[in-house]
Amino acid sequence: MSDIPEQVHSLTEAVEGWLTREEGELLYRLARRCTGRGVIVEIGSYKGRSTIWLAKGAQAGAGVPVYAIDPHTGSEEHQAGTGEAVWTYDEFLTNLRRAGVEQIVLPVLAESQQAARTFDQPIELLFIDGDHRYEAVRADFNLWVPKLLDGGYLLMHDTIRWDGPRRVARESVYRSRCFRDIGFVHSITFGQKAASSTQADRLRARYVLLLHTVYDVLSAIKPPPLLKRAAKALFMRLQIR
Repeated sequence: MSDIPEQVHSLTEAVEGWLTREEGELLYRLARRCTGRGVIVEIGSYKGRSTIWLAKGAQAGAGVPVYAIDPHTGSEEHQAGTGEAVWTYDEFLTNLRRAGVEQIVLPVLAESQQAARTFDQPIELLFIDGDHRYEAVRADFNLWVPKLLDGGYLLMHDTIRWDGPRRVARESVYRSRCFRDIGFVHSITFGQKAASSTQADRLRARYVLLLHTVYDVLSAIKPPPLLKRAAKALFMRLQIR
């Protein structure tokens, strides 16, 4: 039985977005663990599905504020090749109010790299889900991860089947000596920042990277829903210590 109120699932599923239920539950649980040593930062909010998961988790924990960074002009996919901005801010705010999290979320209406120049608060949880081009993901990682406290959590969305996030995750999380307890839930790769990792941490990271690589290949196949759910559950069990 889930330890997350069903109301949270209902609220988030009513918001347009691509975050799965299991990915949302991961955001909720890690946000709930945050103690207030630092804040929660989300890069890429769209209409607020992931923001609400984070904020609801924070509300269930220590009430850590969530900084939601997004210019709200849409990605290249949203602009459908027209290059025209797709304004999402008004709907984002409406969804926050409907979910009852507007008091804990602080929207930052800016590009990630612009916001990073002046953001001076320590971060306890960092969720990267902005521009998916490799150069942009690399810039987000390089600018924001140094602000993440030791013991804080990094989460990166779309590290399955998206080249930019996948490359950065494999280069700088799975093969890094600065993260431990690395894992993935569907397309989210996550890890806990550490001053240094042990050999056991590094061996586990390579094992999980192997699982991640296999999962990425299999994700291109479209099996029947029942088989797909079973495969997802299997990969989750294979990561349990």
